[in-house]
Amino acid sequence: MEGQIKWYSEKKGFGFITCQEHGDIFLHKSGVKEYGHFGLQADDAVTFEIKETQNGKQAYNVRPVKVY
Repeated sequence: MEGQIKWYSEKKGFGFITCQEHGDIFLHKSGVKEYGHFGLQADDAVTFEIKETQNGKQAYNVRPVKVY
C-alpha cells in the first residue's frame, strides 16, 4: 500500500500514516524498515503493509517511496 505520514514523533516512537483506502493507520517505530536511514516527516510518501492487532490496524514494513 501507499500513503503519507500524517505525523510521527521520534521522541514518542509512533505516529500515523494516512491512506485513501483505510484512513489513518497506527505506526510504531518497530514497523519502520530501514529505521535510522531516513527521518519520518509529515507528508512523506511511504509504502507499507497492514496487520490487524488487538488494538486495531497497524502499519509495518514501512519504507520511504524513492523519488528519482
